[in-house]
Amino acid sequence: MRRLALLLLASSFLAGCLNGGSYPQTYARAACASLFECVNNDEIDTWLNYDDVDDCESDVQSSIEDSADYDAWEEGDLEFNVDNADACIDEAAEIRNDSDCGSMNALTFLVDASTEECGEVYE
Repeated sequence: MRRLALLLLASSFLAGCLNGGSYPQTYARAACASLFECVNNDEIDTWLNYDDVDDCESDVQSSIEDSADYDAWEEGDLEFNVDNADACIDEAAEIRNDSDCGSMNALTFLVDASTEECGEVYE
């Protein structure tokens, strides 16, 4: 519980500094922390091929930074929507409060973590 409180405090501090460049890492931290708290590590390894939280964070951050939307944002063709980014990060962090956290499977986690706002961070 203490770890969750510290993570939420850190997330709210980072939210004030959130920008298009910091979003990929901030989102990766929130999503991967929830993933490893809510889903069995063997299932994570089998379905997502992450050995640990650091492996997950690196991959999730890279996937955002390698996306066409992120590239377009870097080129100035898209805007960063901080409200959508905050909502997306909050949703990823809140999964830890779901009643099935600890017993959810990887598919359930991925569905819970996917929101409309996450797809509209760079628009």
